[in-house]
Amino acid sequence: MRKEIADQLLAKVRDDYDVIADAFSASRVSTWPEMDRIREFIKPGDRVLDLGCGNGRAYQLCKGMAIEYEGMDASSELIAHAKKNVNDLLATFVVGNMTALPYESSSFDLLLMIASFHHLPSEEYRLAAMREAFRVLKPGGVLFMTNWDRWKPQYAAEHFAAFFKKILGLSPYDFGDVFVAWNRGGAKVMRYYHAFTRSSLARVCRKAGLVVAENYHVAKGVRVPWWKGDNIVTVCRKPRLADTNPDPLLF
Repeated sequence: MRKEIADQLLAKVRDDYDVIADAFSASRVSTWPEMDRIREFIKPGDRVLDLGCGNGRAYQLCKGMAIEYEGMDASSELIAHAKKNVNDLLATFVVGNMTALPYESSSFDLLLMIASFHHLPSEEYRLAAMREAFRVLKPGGVLFMTNWDRWKPQYAAEHFAAFFKKILGLSPYDFGDVFVAWNRGGAKVMRYYHAFTRSSLARVCRKAGLVVAENYHVAKGVRVPWWKGDNIVTVCRKPRLADTNPDPLLF
């Protein structure tokens, strides 16, 4: 994808979520079942970074756990919702870009990307964001993320249409890119997504230096075969300094 197209899509994602922020926040009151596992990776005193935090709902899983929580989102309107929703001195929310994080290296124990990484256009920007995730994680730190499954049954028609446009040379976007309508609360936009396969997710994580520990399909929080999946859950670890052959099953 050409850089100018990718930059236009980045701006579109930000602007679209500013437009639909009220209705979107109202639709994201509760956490999804697949997010419950986040608690497994939190220890007292940890620093947690939630990239693409939206209205801050993931903090529900961290509340009362004596951790520092930082939420970041490209949408200033969603950050405004997050600040209203989360009343905790240990929680901070900022507007920012996942490809250039305003944090020191090796400063977070856990990094969350809940349904946010799939809004980044182009392989270059996705790799840049993953390298930033690697940079700010402490050695041994964990990345937990959910992304749209490319074979998500609900949007098969949109994906096939986008695929054929691409192979016919009629699309400037990447394979896996799709636009899905949002029409709730009086706001209507065509939201941009890059839907992943497990292999494409694993590839970008490994290119950034992360160890892929788990990478599986889910539907309503339950692990399922690929043809039934709605989302992909991926758990990665930043190798510790002493690791020579990192074991992806050890944290």
